[in-house]
Amino acid sequence: MTMTRFSPWLLILLLASFPARAETLYVSDQLSIPLRSGDTMQHRILKFLKSGTRLEVLETNDAGSHYRVKVVDTGREGWVEAGKLMREPGARVQLAALNKQLASLKGDVKAKNQRIAELQENIRQLQQKNHQLEQRGQRQSQQLDELKRVAAKPVQLAKANMQLKNELDGLRREMDRVVGENARLSDSAIREWFLIGGGVSLVSLFFGLIIPNIRWRRKKDSWGGGF
Repeated sequence: MTMTRFSPWLLILLLASFPARAETLYVSDQLSIPLRSGDTMQHRILKFLKSGTRLEVLETNDAGSHYRVKVVDTGREGWVEAGKLMREPGARVQLAALNKQLASLKGDVKAKNQRIAELQENIRQLQQKNHQLEQRGQRQSQQLDELKRVAAKPVQLAKANMQLKNELDGLRREMDRVVGENARLSDSAIREWFLIGGGVSLVSLFFGLIIPNIRWRRKKDSWGGGF
């Protein structure tokens, strides 16, 4: 049994014929390139691919001049010239992507600035409400102090009324004592005046009745002794 020897060049050609799977290429900076049905210029043009179109390489022809590709976004397949593809997006595409990213960042900055303005307004409103609450708290504290002061008045009035009542009771007791003393003094004075009046009456009766009789007898005695 004889073994067939492979030529190294044949092995290289066989390896080159396998597609570079998972490799992604991009259409160059040209405005557009044709996607053809085959790997020659004579094949029919299926469509034109714009610059920056992302392509997945499926196969390379024997000459290495064309790639059979699939449009990533649409899934359409065809052949394109290998020299018109790049491993990275073109400058125009990158610039457009950067402009889009910049616009997005500007939008984010604008949204963030708007959010910051909203937060600042919320902070201002909260500070205003806090100030209002502090003023309301001060007013309520003053009202509470006033209520405490008013509530303390009945207690003070009750104490004052009790003191006045005690003083009035004392005055009444003093008045009763004075009235009793006056009554006692009046009774004593009446008795004294009655005794004095009785004494005066007795003296008057003595001088009015008894003394004139005594004088008369003495004169008669003296007159009779003269004769």
